Amino acid sequence: MTRIETACYGLIASAFILAGLLLVQVSDMPNTADASLVISRNNFTLLTAKTRSNEESLFIINNATDRLLIYRLDLARKRIELSGGADLGDLFSRGGGDDGEDRDAGGRGRR
Repeated sequence: MTRIETACYGLIASAFILAGLLLVQVSDMPNTADASLVISRNNFTLLTAKTRSNEESLFIINNATDRLLIYRLDLARKRIELSGGADLGDLFSRGGGDDGEDRDAGGRGRR
C-alpha cells in the first residue's frame, strides 16, 4: 500500500468518525418550537415569520372570531399591506375529524 492510499483511507475513516459525531449531536437536540416571536394577549395572537428571502410577514389570529390575517411589509412603498386571510373554523374542523362527506362552500354535505 502506498502513502497516498494510506492517506485516502485515513481521510475516509476520519470522515465517518466526524459524521457519526454529528449524528450523535443532532439526535441530542430537543425538538421544541421556539415561540419567542409570539405575543398572545386578550383575544389576539401575533406572530412574525420569514415568508420569503428578505421578507417577513405579520400573522394575526383573532381568537374570538377565529380569523387569521396576514400582513406583509412593502419596503418600496414604506407601508404594511394585507396579503391574505382565512377563517380558521373552515380550515380546521371542530367536529374532531372527517365524517366522510365532502363540504361545499356553505358547509352542507355532498355525496
